[in-house]
Amino acid sequence: MRKPDFITFTGADDFTSIDGMCALSQLYPIEWGILFSPKRQGAGRYPSIDFIRRVTSCGVELQLSAHLCGGYSRALIETGRTGVEQFLINFDRVQVNTSDPEIDPGEIRDWADGLKLDPILQCRSVFPATDALTVEWLFDASGGRGISPEAWPAPIDGALSGYAGGLNPGNVAAAVETIGSMASSYWIDMESGVRNAADHFDLGRCLAVCEAVFGARGHT
Repeated sequence: MRKPDFITFTGADDFTSIDGMCALSQLYPIEWGILFSPKRQGAGRYPSIDFIRRVTSCGVELQLSAHLCGGYSRALIETGRTGVEQFLINFDRVQVNTSDPEIDPGEIRDWADGLKLDPILQCRSVFPATDALTVEWLFDASGGRGISPEAWPAPIDGALSGYAGGLNPGNVAAAVETIGSMASSYWIDMESGVRNAADHFDLGRCLAVCEAVFGARGHT
């Protein structure tokens, strides 16, 4: 059973300790997913522009992915630009959150190449048979709502495949056992499952996930 290449924790917000993110990244293979939305930036799961500036210039090399939601993803599909490219150049990957059937993976790939980013698109059921290697694909039937799928789909042969949906500290080990028996290279992503009762991003829950997947490691 193969462990994930890394875990993406999505939704760091203005209450999140950047020092805590850095410390956890020194122990485990983590990517931090930062949510972008033109209407919701600075509220809830969508950190302020000030937080984004600080996390991308904190002096520690964090693995970061930008998750484009709402108007940003629509603008990219309709115009080929988001309007926040100046921030995206400080990220490693970019995920376009949309279920628009008209999206062209090749156009997303070309746009991301211009920013030196690896692009990610979402699929709601099985991984696509076509354009499978044009972008990286994340299976996410939940869309950030914390709902577990009935089953995890088979991965894409020869490609890094992503899995999300209802993952949390209590069920992630079982999910990894299932996914890791199928996939040779994959990542898992969680959002709702690492938020606390106040709906704040919870680094303690992130640590619990890492320990469930990779085992306990010395804390800094």
